[in-house]
Amino acid sequence: IPSNGLDAAKMLRECVRLAREEQRVVVFLEPIALYPMRDLHEAGDGGWMCRYPDPSERIALGEVGQQGEGRDLAIVTFGNGTYLSTKAAQQLESVGISTRVIDLRWISPLPEEALRAALEGVKNVLIVDETRHSGGVAEALMAFCAENLDVPFARETAEDSFIATGPAYAATMPSDVGIATVAKSLVNGGAK
Repeated sequence: IPSNGLDAAKMLRECVRLAREEQRVVVFLEPIALYPMRDLHEAGDGGWMCRYPDPSERIALGEVGQQGEGRDLAIVTFGNGTYLSTKAAQQLESVGISTRVIDLRWISPLPEEALRAALEGVKNVLIVDETRHSGGVAEALMAFCAENLDVPFARETAEDSFIATGPAYAATMPSDVGIATVAKSLVNGGAK
């Protein structure tokens, strides 16, 4: 699930390659909430804009993205969660919590090897999942953390609810403020 236009183009190319060359069945999902996004931290900053990549570029299956090198906290997310987590990371950095955002990109199978490498040296892990609390990707990520890491971890997910449309959709979804709140609690020993 791409989090931005640059990744979307490169991942779609990999999906076509996987289908054509490896005969795989591939499902490509896009987070529609990101279609109108241009700015990241303030109006007019163009922080979420990108240029169309060279046609030869692609992102290999299992490759994760990473923003930042922080060791206090790693936020593991995908799709719209990457946008929200990047906004939250700026808030966290402003209060002294060094943060890295890890964009899974691929959710099935989970990119476990790349994720393990991206999480090396972090003190806390927060999983941000815009799917529902029950049955979402966060459940597989929580199992991954329990089986592979020896650091505190927590999750911030959408609430178990019907999928709202229009302006109401945001009422049950994670937000950058909610992500920052849970992250601060986790880093300070409060979240479980």
